[in-house]
Amino acid sequence: MHHKNKFQTTTLAVACSSALLMASSGAQASGFAIPELSIAGTATSNALVANHEVLGAIPYNPAAMSFHEGSSVSLGTNLVLPDLSVDTGSGSVDSEGNELVAVPAISAHATLNEEWSLGISVNAPFGLETDWETDTYSDQYPLGSFMPTQTKLEIVAFSPSASYKLNDQAALAIGVDYYWMREVLFNSVLNDGGTYPGFNLEGDGQGVGFNLGGLLVVDSWSFGLSYHSSSKIKAEGTLDDDVGVLPSTLSDEVTATLELPWRLQVGARYEATEKLAIEFDYTRTGWNKFDTLEVKNEQFGSNVFTSVNDFDNASAYRLGVTYDFTKATQLRIGYTYDETPQKDDYFSPRVPDADRQLYSLGVGHTIDDGWTFDVAYMYVDFDKRTINSSKAAVAGEELNGTTAVNGTYDSSVHLFGLGVTKTFM
Repeated sequence: MHHKNKFQTTTLAVACSSALLMASSGAQASGFAIPELSIAGTATSNALVANHEVLGAIPYNPAAMSFHEGSSVSLGTNLVLPDLSVDTGSGSVDSEGNELVAVPAISAHATLNEEWSLGISVNAPFGLETDWETDTYSDQYPLGSFMPTQTKLEIVAFSPSASYKLNDQAALAIGVDYYWMREVLFNSVLNDGGTYPGFNLEGDGQGVGFNLGGLLVVDSWSFGLSYHSSSKIKAEGTLDDDVGVLPSTLSDEVTATLELPWRLQVGARYEATEKLAIEFDYTRTGWNKFDTLEVKNEQFGSNVFTSVNDFDNASAYRLGVTYDFTKATQLRIGYTYDETPQKDDYFSPRVPDADRQLYSLGVGHTIDDGWTFDVAYMYVDFDKRTINSSKAAVAGEELNGTTAVNGTYDSSVHLFGLGVTKTFM
């Protein structure tokens, strides 16, 4: 039996210009994280937390502001092309979502005096969209159970920060992370053997966290640290119910709380020569915060929707190399090994994750009048992941990690980055 289905994951995009903001969603890092915050970061596989020379490091570590005079505005776009597929065991499922998506990244900073600098970063550190045809798992989900169709998280982060320069070698930074969840969708259909009625759950919400940064430069070495706290986003929404999940006498209003993980990135950079520098970064993400997602109705006696994920904390290991080909042109390459936090026991087709490797390269070129242009390319190679669970799928119960989601999942992503930065002295 062969199914031609749609399994679409696109990347969360944020563009902010003249008070216009737009977002669409997806993920390239473990879980549903998106670490590409600048075009220079894309080129070095996001190994920039200890870099005090490249303006593209500021979104990764706001303490880097203290090492740049004047002010700057950076605008960049990553063009993302996914290639996704899954073999369910009873037939292949091909992606129909291989469309090019633009993912902008924005940052700016201003030097106030010899000690203080202010900056802001607008990005999308988290995002997800999976979109399945109605009958993708119809032969694996038991009758009477709900099959996931579309899942979406669109989360935009506004991060204003301040950096204080302790001396010529050290700086500290502190800031606020304001998370705006533009949209959250959890849609499903009932496996009734053919007609597939369903429910659509849609909402939005906000959350607040904080961030810290530090940067130390000692001769040819520099060391950086960046920390973003966890944050709870309370979403409020409505349930469009064709199945009768909620009695018609009850309100269609629902609530859910999504807890975003904390993020810690530390790194060391070594200038081997006047032209060549090498940086190694380690990222740890507190994914254990993403445990059980519950959608509730105050009048209903039980949860409307429950998803048990039970993620583990995960690590990423990043290597970035820069080479000053000329005074105006810098070459960049990078590599990352990124672990998945998702266990086989709770594998979900809503977040079909796997370990992955990131390979990247790029160029930055500066011309007169403070203009710098950046280009980058990244290839994200996901490990093939085969789920072969023996845990029976039972109608009416949580189906993550059961025979209902068995299959071999395979995907990759191409990113093409273009950016421009203007500095003012």
